[in-house]
Amino acid sequence: MADVLVGDVMWRRKKGSALEDALPRGSWFDGFPELRGRDGLGDLVIEVDQLEAVLTGILGLDDRQLAVATRAVDTQFAEVDAELRKAGSAAAVDELRAYVQRLRDAYEEYVAERTPGD
Repeated sequence: MADVLVGDVMWRRKKGSALEDALPRGSWFDGFPELRGRDGLGDLVIEVDQLEAVLTGILGLDDRQLAVATRAVDTQFAEVDAELRKAGSAAAVDELRAYVQRLRDAYEEYVAERTPGD
C-alpha cells in the first residue's frame, strides 16, 4: 500500500502488480516524439502500441481467460522483437529495447503469480 495525499486527505492506494507499474499512462512513444515520426519506424510504433494495449487488456482477466490471452501477448512480443531487429541502434531505440524487456519481465511475473503451481 502507498499513501497518496489528495488535497488535505491522505488515501491508501493498493500497490499494483509489476505489470501495471511497468505500463505507462499513454504510449511509451509520448516521451520520444522524434521516434514516432522517424522514417522506417512506423511499424515498430504500431507494434509497441499494440503490445501495450494487449498487456493492459490482460489485467484483471480470470485464470481461464488469461491462459487464452497469453498466446496473443506472446505473438505480440514476437512482432515487436522482429521490428526491433530492423530498427538499428540509436540511443532512443536502445531505451525502447530496455522498456520492452521490462514489460516482458513484468508480464512473465504477472503470469507466474496468476498461474497455479504444477
